[in-house]
Amino acid sequence: MGQILTAFGAGVMSFFSPCILPLLPAYLSMLSGFSASEIMKGSAGVSIHKVAGRAAIFIAGFTLAFAGMGAAASALGNTLAAHKDLMLRVFGMIMALLGVHMTGIFNFTVLNYEKRFSMRNIAQGPAGAFLMGFAFALGWSPCIGPILAVILGLAAAAGTVWKGVTLLLAYSAGLAVPLLAAALLTAEFFALIARFKSAMRWVELAAGLVLIIFGGLLFFDKLMFVV
Repeated sequence: MGQILTAFGAGVMSFFSPCILPLLPAYLSMLSGFSASEIMKGSAGVSIHKVAGRAAIFIAGFTLAFAGMGAAASALGNTLAAHKDLMLRVFGMIMALLGVHMTGIFNFTVLNYEKRFSMRNIAQGPAGAFLMGFAFALGWSPCIGPILAVILGLAAAAGTVWKGVTLLLAYSAGLAVPLLAAALLTAEFFALIARFKSAMRWVELAAGLVLIIFGGLLFFDKLMFVV
């Protein structure tokens, strides 16, 4: 279960990163057609069923895209099976370095660069929500991309395609759970986030330490890979 929990935790960390959480009202607005301010305030005119339903379709879109990435990474990993030990060490180092960056001990400038894939021109509606989810996965922001790259690396080292897909499904679930919570709770969710905004730095620090630990375990091949 070690790899699945790692992937799920990476998804949760991705959601609460500066690249996604501040933009969440805008995402929900584009998906549902309600304004971001209405969603954050929980206005009476906002249909929770519509917001949550479109969010679920959005999740289905990025889940499909991530699952495809996991399958592709596993297929590539099979061709590099002879170098599995080297792959584990490389991805372990990357994970640990990402942890160092998140703690603020050392700042890698390139990871602070942000370029978002524009989704404003994608039509609204269920089909549009699905396409937005798919585009969201493919147009991943560089400051989150390294975390995704680590999970794809684990998928490449997993050995079989279905294990790689399982890892990316776990990553998607880590993103999906808080996203659905935000879509269902709207005002309550954003009020809670605002209340604990000052604590987010400590959350980021803890997440960085976890990444460093897991990176070390991966480097020394001590992270159990059992699906």
